[in-house]
Amino acid sequence: MGRNSYADVESSFRISTGHLGGWFCCAPVRAVQVTNVNGRWPFVGREDEFASVRDVLTDETGRGVLLVGTSGIGKTTLAQQVIQGLAGTMDHIYLRGSASHSTVPYGALNVLLAELDEDTARNPLLVLTALQRRFDSTAASRPTVMHLDSVEDVDELSATVIAHLARVGAVRLLVTCENLLRAPGEFLDLWKDRVLERFDLHPLGFEATADLLGAALGNPVSRSAAQQQWSVSGGNPRYLQLATRADVESGHLFRRDGVWVSLDAPRPESGRSVADWSTAKLAELSPEDRAVVEVLAVSGPLPVSLLLEVAASTSLDTLQSAGMVTLEREDAPSVRLTYEVFADVVRAQLLSLRGRQALETIGARLDHPLLPAHGRVALTGWTLAQGGDLAPEDLVTAARLANDRWSSGAAEQFLAALPAEQESAAVAIERSRHLWIDGRHREALASIDPLLQAVDTGSVPLHSWAEAKLLAARLSEVDRTRAGRTQELLDDVAARLEHEPDDAVVADLRGRVDFLRVEALVFEGEYGRAAGLADTLLGTGADDSRWYLKIRSLLSLAQVSLGSAEQAVSLIRNVTTRFAASPYSRIDRDLADANLFQVLMLAGHWSPALDHARLHGGNNDAPLFNGSPSEFAEGVLLSYLGRSEEALAKLLPAISQFRIRDRHGLLPLAEAAAAYASMLENATDAAEDHLRAAQLTGPLRSWHLRECVQYFSLLTEAWLSAPDAPATEFLEHAQALSGRGQHGLALYFLAQAVQLGRHEAAQTLADVAAASDGPFAELCRGVAAGVLAKDAGMLREVARRALDAGNHTLASDVASLGIEYLSEASDPMIRVHAEQILRRTSTPARRHVRRKLLSERERAIARMVARGVPNKEIALQEHISPRTVEGHVHQIMTKLGLSSRKQLSLVFGQQQ
Repeated sequence: MGRNSYADVESSFRISTGHLGGWFCCAPVRAVQVTNVNGRWPFVGREDEFASVRDVLTDETGRGVLLVGTSGIGKTTLAQQVIQGLAGTMDHIYLRGSASHSTVPYGALNVLLAELDEDTARNPLLVLTALQRRFDSTAASRPTVMHLDSVEDVDELSATVIAHLARVGAVRLLVTCENLLRAPGEFLDLWKDRVLERFDLHPLGFEATADLLGAALGNPVSRSAAQQQWSVSGGNPRYLQLATRADVESGHLFRRDGVWVSLDAPRPESGRSVADWSTAKLAELSPEDRAVVEVLAVSGPLPVSLLLEVAASTSLDTLQSAGMVTLEREDAPSVRLTYEVFADVVRAQLLSLRGRQALETIGARLDHPLLPAHGRVALTGWTLAQGGDLAPEDLVTAARLANDRWSSGAAEQFLAALPAEQESAAVAIERSRHLWIDGRHREALASIDPLLQAVDTGSVPLHSWAEAKLLAARLSEVDRTRAGRTQELLDDVAARLEHEPDDAVVADLRGRVDFLRVEALVFEGEYGRAAGLADTLLGTGADDSRWYLKIRSLLSLAQVSLGSAEQAVSLIRNVTTRFAASPYSRIDRDLADANLFQVLMLAGHWSPALDHARLHGGNNDAPLFNGSPSEFAEGVLLSYLGRSEEALAKLLPAISQFRIRDRHGLLPLAEAAAAYASMLENATDAAEDHLRAAQLTGPLRSWHLRECVQYFSLLTEAWLSAPDAPATEFLEHAQALSGRGQHGLALYFLAQAVQLGRHEAAQTLADVAAASDGPFAELCRGVAAGVLAKDAGMLREVARRALDAGNHTLASDVASLGIEYLSEASDPMIRVHAEQILRRTSTPARRHVRRKLLSERERAIARMVARGVPNKEIALQEHISPRTVEGHVHQIMTKLGLSSRKQLSLVFGQQQ
């Protein structure tokens, strides 16, 4: 199959604890849905912390636990879960500090002191003695866990008593607090003296957040939707609940095809519950601290040095201690708001005078070298919304930066604000780019056409002239009516640049032209020509500038397709490392990471490829391929590997999300991969539906993606009808690929032809595999050798290696082939091991195929044999003689290729 889920990446880029009650959710162009998310959200994502806290509280040392974390992080919920789990072995007392009782003597202990007489309650020593006696009387049978919540507001006398009870072992404390330094000193001392073990609760990671959302909403959640909720909530469970409720109420988050998806549009204003919560937090801040929060809410993350021009360092320290801002040290040190949902509320409110002044100060310096691109875009948008005056060049620059970040909505806003008389080549280019990124390719071409006519008259500057030509070249590549114009347009630019004096602008344009030439060949599947051109360009002394790093990235794709897998892996890893350490855009890094996934998959490094896709799943810094595109990548690879249940768990949410908007043109491949995975799950109707939906309509897709769709479509058809015709197509296509020198890609089609029964192609498979390297080529050499020698032991070993590599399809097919080649002289353990592999790689469709070999009576007898029922009892139940039962058992084992009743028990028992 060779081509993976990111096959159209380059081409598409070129063109392109609380309660949550039931509520109504309206999504645009959809009927109103009712979602019932009643009661508490499930306890998900803190399993490790739960186990650690429980272990400390049940340890013989009698120590207690101190849970520290910001508001809403889940301290109380975790404590409650632990206590519920200990209910059978420990008693529980709940005490809570409160601001209203923080100055009242024994205010936190009023529940415990209610039974004491008035004289005892007035004497601290008698209070201490009475409470200790009370808990000592129960300690002999069941220890007591005292859950002390909001310890910062516990009065001093209560703190003294509670600390003493913990030190003498009368109770085991479970203390929750936001800031230990604000709590009574007794609890700090308990921690220092190891009477309490401290656990700091951090925000939930992306995977835990996604799991919590799925469990709470009761349906799968697309990775894009989960990533968005994780981003706005910062992994804080309470903010996650509030943001989710707001997004469901607004229709931004809704169910489609049984999957929760999000609109591909800016989030609406946060709901009332979020606003109330955040407003209360904002009111607690000093004017100076509030101004910092307001600046970051509008601008997004800012470098520390730039923020300090309008804020005091003490404010940053205070906000960081409170968990409201986070310091990031990537590239230059920067500061961001911890919770984006908090920023939503701040932006929706009237800003304070200090905040407005600070924003105006920074906004007046849009060309400041330290101001990041996202900050310039955000501040331009804010200034525009406030009715501020912006120079046309500032609006055009902001539109360009927004397009660079694929934020086409912001670009459209800035372009619309330009006066009609300010129309220029730069404006036309950014408008066309906005339409391209928005997926409106025909409109983008129509927008750039008038400018192309103007540039040919020499009436525009060099840079705009070249920019228009290069943009048209990219758009022409995917337009069916203009296919073939790409190289012509690139030639025009190259010819003009030959006569221009060398400077930084011309050097950059030359690099872009070189890159686009290689990119166009890769888009068309001309990997041999692409590799040759890239080698020539890189051999002329090209440096590590942006364009030549991108050419190396494309060269790795060509190399792995041609069969040089290990060289390709080494090259693309080098490229991604250099991009990670470079000042170039995150989109460049993101594209290189996507190519790394493709190369790892084609080479046969399947587990590292899966790990790589998962790593980028919730990455906020990956502007193109986080969220559902990475989920889709996992799903396509898992489908190819025959791990159908896992594949559908990724593909179906991605498909639902792509049906909202498919910026990268990945939906046809997602549908084709889902068709094959559904077929393996024996869901024939679903497979046919997905296969019909895998249509390559609209803009032209890359050759790579088209090959992938064909691969999965053929596999699905082989299961839906008979494998003969698809096997022949696999073989013929592999021969065509080999004829073009694309041995790395041909291996996938050749191997599948052999797996589908064209064993006469084994020698061809051996020859092509010999011309390739990498893990997959090595497996193919083993398959070919085993088939040519009809060696069951050799095939068993290849099946085991394929299983270790995670390829269940190859492992299952080769194990079955090994059983077919067994002889009387074969080692009996070969069959046993092969059957074990078949059981581990089993899917409903594969089990169904094996069961179809047996009649209804034979299946009934096999089930009883699998349960260990004796022949005599089987004979009675089936109303036949024991000798007839023996005949049936022999026939069953012959049909299934088994040699003992034990094997029949193992194999058939697993297939039911």
